[in-house]
Amino acid sequence: MADVKTQVREFIASEIMYDESPAVLTDDTKLLGGIMDSLGLMQLVSFIEEQFEVQIDDAEVTVENFSTINDIDRLVNSKVEVG
Repeated sequence: MADVKTQVREFIASEIMYDESPAVLTDDTKLLGGIMDSLGLMQLVSFIEEQFEVQIDDAEVTVENFSTINDIDRLVNSKVEVG
């Protein structure tokens, strides 16, 4: 499977970040309450479910799981390992 962090970073840079340079997007960049609003979060969840063939429950859409790209990587990898 392609690198989760790379694909998520590219998606955020191309589909969610319109005003900022993608260069400012690191694995630890604060996404929620930072560069991404609730609509962007829903777009990202849909992208992750389709791209990595995982199901993300509403209860999993939390700051702990979506605060940074590192958090998203951890969540997706835990689901891929289980599934």
